[in-house]
Amino acid sequence: MEIIPAILEQSWPEVERKIKLVDGLTDWIQLDVSDGLFTPVQTWNNPPDLFSVETNLKLEAHLMINEPWLKAEEWLSSLVRRITVQVEALASPESVKFGEILFAAKKYGKEAVWGFKLETDWEPYKELMQSPSARVLFLAVEPGWQGQEFDRRVLDKIKSLKFAHPHVKIAVDGGINLENIELIRSSGADTAVVGSYIFNSSDPKTGLNRLVEKVI
Repeated sequence: MEIIPAILEQSWPEVERKIKLVDGLTDWIQLDVSDGLFTPVQTWNNPPDLFSVETNLKLEAHLMINEPWLKAEEWLSSLVRRITVQVEALASPESVKFGEILFAAKKYGKEAVWGFKLETDWEPYKELMQSPSARVLFLAVEPGWQGQEFDRRVLDKIKSLKFAHPHVKIAVDGGINLENIELIRSSGADTAVVGSYIFNSSDPKTGLNRLVEKVI
């Protein structure tokens, strides 16, 4: 199982500081971006800042924002390798905006990942799962805050999607720690996205290593 640290901060200096804390310890890092509309919380959200940071990490941005098609190109033209877009922000499973985001990602040679809130069923979006490179992110908490308790309802979603579409790569985000990461993996998840457990540890490297030891 892959473990990706997640950063949710209001200011660029704090985002940059946390990037440097885990640089060299993992391959990817997720930048959580909220606009204060899709969620009540507003975070740092200025992709040009990324050009100023020196890192070997691969960057991805989780866009918890309204009208993400208006911001997709700005993020895809930055240093991020992929963006996660919440399906709830695209109105309906039939929205043409899905195609617009996929087109923009292809234009820049990047990836688009589909994010799902805890209460959102993946089945109405099953057409998105047909791609051989399909990737989703299931939230196990309400979007916008770190430090929330993991909701076990996500486990059934993981199992049902993995059974129906074994090729789809599934990431789980929210409330992950030493007590539940093995359960998440055994349910079929490929990636655990972890914020608070890593960055609230006295030593983020130790926190990350403990998680890795649980799932290797």
